Amino acid sequence: MRRRYALAVFLMVALSAETATAHAQSGPQPGSAEYQVYEAVLGLIDHIPAPDPHVTIYDTTLNSLCGEAAYPAPLANGCTFLWMKPDTPATIEQMLRQDYPDLDSSTWADFVTKNAASVRLHEPIVTPWKHELVGVGGNPSKEFENPDITLFLSRVGFNQTGTEAVVYVLTFSYLKQLSTEGDYFVFRKEKSGRWEPHDRLTYFTK
Repeated sequence: MRRRYALAVFLMVALSAETATAHAQSGPQPGSAEYQVYEAVLGLIDHIPAPDPHVTIYDTTLNSLCGEAAYPAPLANGCTFLWMKPDTPATIEQMLRQDYPDLDSSTWADFVTKNAASVRLHEPIVTPWKHELVGVGGNPSKEFENPDITLFLSRVGFNQTGTEAVVYVLTFSYLKQLSTEGDYFVFRKEKSGRWEPHDRLTYFTK
């Protein structure tokens, strides 16, 4: 695990819900394989320092854009959290390969392609804690008005055989004991069909 950045977080929140919907519907919707990986990576977040963790999951995936084009995804200094300037997709691939040299080039290529646009997420998503999907134009239920953390997910990149996956998870923590951070995860699909973690790169922490 490598911690690369410590930075202030800036959110873009002052655009219309209509713009958000247009961007979120601009790409193909995630299939069942992506939701399997989402559930696998969310299952790793099982040590939230709260007696009864409440987690909100943003219902729109991250994207690799900057400025208004990225809305409604959160931004770091006006640009994507996936690779922060001066980093590029190639930089992140190199960082991942330092820890996991067997990363399939087609996995990363698929990740970059899919994350050029945001898409909407939907239930059911199985998690080890109570959660609710939240997004622009909607209010969380009373139970989730003050969550412990909010999670933002990227699209999932797969290799050509569908046996390797990369996903990015951005965690906004409202707990003093837990950092806000962005992490890349590499998964491999076992013969049993279960997705198992093989690497984690903490790209930034605050």
